[in-house]
Amino acid sequence: MRLATFVATEQSKPREQVENICGVLIHVKPERRHEVHDALSRIPGVEVHTMTDDGRMVVTVEDAEGNWAGSTITSLTDIQGILNVSLVYHHFDSDLDLEGETVS
Repeated sequence: MRLATFVATEQSKPREQVENICGVLIHVKPERRHEVHDALSRIPGVEVHTMTDDGRMVVTVEDAEGNWAGSTITSLTDIQGILNVSLVYHHFDSDLDLEGETVS
């Protein structure tokens, strides 16, 4: 229940107040890697950085207008050809107003 409350609170914040960056390792069927790459490239907030011949992809997922990164990651398994999605890095900062300020 606490997680649901946190998610609802963060989703309701204006996106300029939240920095949410996720590093994701995706394993796909090698023969479908180009189709999956194209599908991922069409999703707002998703960027494919590396793709190997054996079907591994390094991807970042960020919040985008109307798409929370966590929801986007969860939905990736719905793409035909994806075998596994693993979150390997997460940076979350909801206090961007203090960025660059020094604390006395």
